[in-house]
Amino acid sequence: MTTDAAKAPADPPQAGAANPTPRGGPMLLAVLCLAQFMLMLDVAVVAVALPTVQQELEISAAYLLWIGTAYSIGFGGFLVVAGRLADLLGARRVLLAGVVVFAIGSLACGLADSGAVLFVARGVQGLGAAMVSPAALAILMVTFSEGPLKARALGVWGAVSAGGGVVGQLLGGLFTGLGSWRLIFLINVPFAILIIVAVLRKVSNRPQQAQGRADLVGAGLLTGGMILLVLGASQAAAVGFTSQVMLLGAGGLVLLALFGLAERRVADPIVPLGLFRNRNVSLGNVICFAASGVTMATIFFAALLMQQVMGASSLAAGLTFAPVSALITVAALKSGALVTKFGVRAVLLISAALNAVGLIMLAAAPADGNFLLHIAPALVVFGVGGGLGFAPAMFVATTGVDASQQGLASGLLSTAQQIGGVVALAVINVIAVRVTAGAGGPQSAEALTEGFRAGFLAALVLPAVVAAAVLALPRTPVAAPATPSPAG
Repeated sequence: MTTDAAKAPADPPQAGAANPTPRGGPMLLAVLCLAQFMLMLDVAVVAVALPTVQQELEISAAYLLWIGTAYSIGFGGFLVVAGRLADLLGARRVLLAGVVVFAIGSLACGLADSGAVLFVARGVQGLGAAMVSPAALAILMVTFSEGPLKARALGVWGAVSAGGGVVGQLLGGLFTGLGSWRLIFLINVPFAILIIVAVLRKVSNRPQQAQGRADLVGAGLLTGGMILLVLGASQAAAVGFTSQVMLLGAGGLVLLALFGLAERRVADPIVPLGLFRNRNVSLGNVICFAASGVTMATIFFAALLMQQVMGASSLAAGLTFAPVSALITVAALKSGALVTKFGVRAVLLISAALNAVGLIMLAAAPADGNFLLHIAPALVVFGVGGGLGFAPAMFVATTGVDASQQGLASGLLSTAQQIGGVVALAVINVIAVRVTAGAGGPQSAEALTEGFRAGFLAALVLPAVVAAAVLALPRTPVAAPATPSPAG
């Protein structure tokens, strides 16, 4: 049994640490996971509904991806700032405000009568999601003590997060096929009301952990840089790496470089750069970036392959994800116990290997294949790998982080996941589109299959990145900080 840093620390709770069995812990965890589930649902729920939405709202093909892009801009652009605000203002306050914003955006999406209204409403949803996700995770991280209890809690969180995207595909297909695509957004409103009531009852309203003033200049530079990067990557997915896309990417990198310079000159930076000297944090974010990227791209292209090549309806495609979702959930729930027994390093390496096998199986699917025979088994293998790796990656990315910076650390890893998904989808889509065009164009099933095959094979780089980062993790455990009761 390994004793490296990638193994869950077994140190006894220190003075001031969270109660090893926090009062109301299971109910609190359920509330936080419900909030995260709502967010992850909306990352993927629109994928199988896109053709129907496009037809009803008369959205041109050139702007169709903005349904996802607008959400990604709001989500990815504000995550780090929202996470830091959770530290400064209190995670409970930021969480409640985020749920309200998300509900307003969801209602507007469900009532949208044009593409433009839908795009703006999706951006509002993304902003709300950026506030909710790091605040909820920060509350979880300071509530459960280090060791097996936190590993189990993160396993449940990982099950919800990893399974949420696949359940989104399922519900998107069911609502679109049996009712209306508008239900995929309107269902969030009662969810949000339930979460607000539960948070008010179960999450304590305690003083914030961090002290200091908001770094407005740093926040502006960071948010602007992230928005330009997300926008550039999303546009690349739609039109390729044009001069406009390259300009957006370059602008984003310039703003982030200026952000790095500015953070060295302020007393209370929005992101203390010294945090990245913790190799678990820096490498953990690389793992989150690559793991999220391969998951987002695989789910998206598998759904398109089933519908565009193999003739599956949106309902059938959604139903195909049902057993995948169940297995992802089971794998993620087991990941906490596996981390405690074998260490994060071993679990993450197995996760990466299963992801790679699933991608190879998807790449082998023939144009005249059956989605139940050729796609579902591959998604099962891939999904188990994703379920196993989600929580351990988050564990690594927050190891050794003080309680006063858990909101920030949570925002960073959520940003890595979100940006990883957008960038991977953009790059792999460009590869798939170009291969398809060279093989005969999108009118040919064989050409489409060749494009998807190239995309799946290109995505193999990402599990390799995960494996390399895991092997580079420090072998000496990082001392777990004292973790007080949840701040609110």
